[in-house]
Amino acid sequence: MEFMGKKLEDLVVTLPYEDGTEVDYGVYSYFEVNHKQYFAMLPLKGKKELDFSQSYVLYEVVEDEEKNPVVLYIEDDLEYAIAAQYFSNQLAKEKNKQ
Repeated sequence: MEFMGKKLEDLVVTLPYEDGTEVDYGVYSYFEVNHKQYFAMLPLKGKKELDFSQSYVLYEVVEDEEKNPVVLYIEDDLEYAIAAQYFSNQLAKEKNKQ
């Protein structure tokens, strides 16, 4: 799967936290809900391996002027709930296919 011409498995997002630490995340999934785009991400083990023992995080994603993805914290609780429900349904569909 790709996001704006970039392979999802090649995207690494470094998220800073209030305590000054940073964590690298890999993009598991890209999806669109209500005309907004989102990444579902997992922390990385090593350089590129997704850590499925951790919880997914959801962020809105937009494209900057150089066509790079920029993740944005979802501040609205209702928007987050809608995106989370959509992603949860997608995960359930994937499991049912296996």
